[in-house]
Amino acid sequence: MRFLFVISIYLFTCGLSFTQTISNHRIQSILLISDTIKIDKQAIVPFSEIIYENNVLLNPTYYEMDYINSLLIIKDSSLLNKQIKIIYKILPISFDESFEHKKITVIESKDSVVMNPFMLEYTPVKDDIFYLNGLNKSGSISRGASFGNNQDLAVNSSLNLQLSGKISDNVNILASISDDNIPIQAEGNTQQLQDFDKVFIQLYDDNWKLTAGDFFVRPSKSYFLNVNKKAQGGSFEVTLNPSKKNEFRTITPFVSAAVSKGKYARHPIQGIEGNQGPYRLKGNENETYIIVLSGTEKIYVDGKLLKRGTEHDYIIDYNTAELTFTSNFLITKDSRIIAEFDYSEKNYSRTMLNFGTEYESKKLKLNFNYFSEQDLKDQPLLQDLNDREKKLLSEIGDSLELAVVPNIKNVAFSENLVLYKMVDTLGYDSVFVYSTNPDSAIYQLGFSLVGQNRGNYILIQSSANGRVYEWVEPIGGIPQGIYEPVILLVTPKKIEMTTFGGEYLFSEYSKISWEGAVSNNDINTFSSKDSKDNIGYAMKMKSDNAILLSKEKEAWRLNIGAGYEFIDNYFKAIGPFRNIEFQRDWNISSIVFTSDQHAVSSYFGFEKSKFFDMKYFVN
Repeated sequence: MRFLFVISIYLFTCGLSFTQTISNHRIQSILLISDTIKIDKQAIVPFSEIIYENNVLLNPTYYEMDYINSLLIIKDSSLLNKQIKIIYKILPISFDESFEHKKITVIESKDSVVMNPFMLEYTPVKDDIFYLNGLNKSGSISRGASFGNNQDLAVNSSLNLQLSGKISDNVNILASISDDNIPIQAEGNTQQLQDFDKVFIQLYDDNWKLTAGDFFVRPSKSYFLNVNKKAQGGSFEVTLNPSKKNEFRTITPFVSAAVSKGKYARHPIQGIEGNQGPYRLKGNENETYIIVLSGTEKIYVDGKLLKRGTEHDYIIDYNTAELTFTSNFLITKDSRIIAEFDYSEKNYSRTMLNFGTEYESKKLKLNFNYFSEQDLKDQPLLQDLNDREKKLLSEIGDSLELAVVPNIKNVAFSENLVLYKMVDTLGYDSVFVYSTNPDSAIYQLGFSLVGQNRGNYILIQSSANGRVYEWVEPIGGIPQGIYEPVILLVTPKKIEMTTFGGEYLFSEYSKISWEGAVSNNDINTFSSKDSKDNIGYAMKMKSDNAILLSKEKEAWRLNIGAGYEFIDNYFKAIGPFRNIEFQRDWNISSIVFTSDQHAVSSYFGFEKSKFFDMKYFVN
């Protein structure tokens, strides 16, 4: 009974909705000011009109109706300027308007035969799950199953998709999308690297660009802030043109926030006669086993930037950090090799923030940049810091050599482990000696390479199932080993830089440029101790002038200029900003600066366009 009741209510409601219709009846009062009156926008139902004049039915011979165009035509002039009342019905459309599915102008000729505009030519669409009109796409989807005698059935899938093209009239898209957890790093034997290690989506037009995913933080127009880093996050830049009449001005703000994927390193290598490699690259802390981030390397030999590729100068194995030179570029004992690169370092999660703006007009150029990269001290990755170790790091300040803790564990005896016993020898206590005695071999040690004459243990040959270290007696209080049973804790670091610079054009042949920079380099964010040397300053000014020696179109010019550069002793650059051979040119490769640096330069010379150019520099 309940079901029937619901149905009846529904039908009743529907029945009510059917009775709500719109009437086509119309009633109007019209003043006859002319012999032709427009009654309605819609067509009038023929012979449906009833016209009154002073509540008297009007004789049909006094007027005529144009039902299609809804016109009332008065035949008797005595009715002019009188008020009438008309009752009529309308049709749902207007017959005096044109209705068309296709304009006749789109009908084209093909092979001198007029195509039928009402005939649709069917074109079958391919079965493409990535079908998007206006986009170029390539990629693959893979499905696989794995099973064995010691594992269950598992289904694997992967997606690799590249898109490019327009998604609207003004917006373009460029994307490389993958669902692989670990993108494959590109090989370093070609000049152009494919985007195997990039997963990103980029939207852009002529004035702005938005990127999400993997991207490069490229060098800005700043002199001191020179960065080339791989990052994973988002970036946005836009070009504004607030130009007035007869005046050119552009403002280009940009911002990027990301997780930094690597750490910058600069590694000098002395070439070996006739040895093309491989030369192993090392990290900042002399790490020997590192992974170089693909595409971040710059290889210089004798100050010349080389090209990657088997057909060019060198190839590099990013996974093993090995550099090999091709036969096109021979290495000798006098070759000065400098490798700059980013390498993967996962002691802490590292974040990066970069923003700024650039302003440009006909005579003035300004730029402002801010860059920050810091380790998140609350998110260590390769080390698990306890409260005691955090307290130690907060007390040592910038003395990183003190960030060591013993790596000694008291364990139960096992024949499968390399264990030590503690003894007293030659007046030295707490000396550990390798032992297989179950009663005393209860210590498991982990050794770290601390450097020559900084440790008390050396590595010896042994038949044990693992490495065995032996204590050696100090001589004159100086340790004679290179290993110590300690763990070197890695401190979280932060580096920031802010720059502001510009250029002003006095005339076509005279300009002045300047830039100032402030850096903040904190090598241990756990501690506020020794922070007085964190802040550093730098400044650079330069003037360029040209004097025309005659009024000819391509006259001789006298070029003169001067510059001044100041580097504070505590200033820390994020990347190298000077000439790659600067230290060699000034023979300061082995000098450690402990004071401020001042550099004054000047030049003069002669120039004739396209024919002659000579300059003499004094630094």
